[in-house]
Amino acid sequence: MRRPYKTARCILYRDNEYLLAVHTSFWGKQHRRWGLPGGQIEFGESPETALHRELEEELSVYSASLIEVGPFPYKKALHMVYGAEMNDPISDWDDSELLDIRWFSEIEVEALKQGNALHANYELEAIRALRQKLEV
Repeated sequence: MRRPYKTARCILYRDNEYLLAVHTSFWGKQHRRWGLPGGQIEFGESPETALHRELEEELSVYSASLIEVGPFPYKKALHMVYGAEMNDPISDWDDSELLDIRWFSEIEVEALKQGNALHANYELEAIRALRQKLEV
């Protein structure tokens, strides 16, 4: 049986900024494509469990409250995206998995998309979907 989602990703947000990361396994140092933190859902894991594990592994953070944003297609698979508020500073991350992390405004994410510098190309759409959910 095929799993419904390949990865679980998270839009970490604070004020009007969103955290994006450059994953080492995706594009390497030369391409620097920015994407949402998170990763592979292991067999038997729920997307939420996988996301909690990935956020702890990659960023040493835990967010108890996830907002389901929805699934997004990328490379013939669906990737489940959540949102979580993050007011604490992120000062330590796993540099074997992440080359860089940075907070971006929505306008900056739009510029990354226009410059073909987003990893999966759904990041801006997901951020806008989260923003709509938060405004309700």
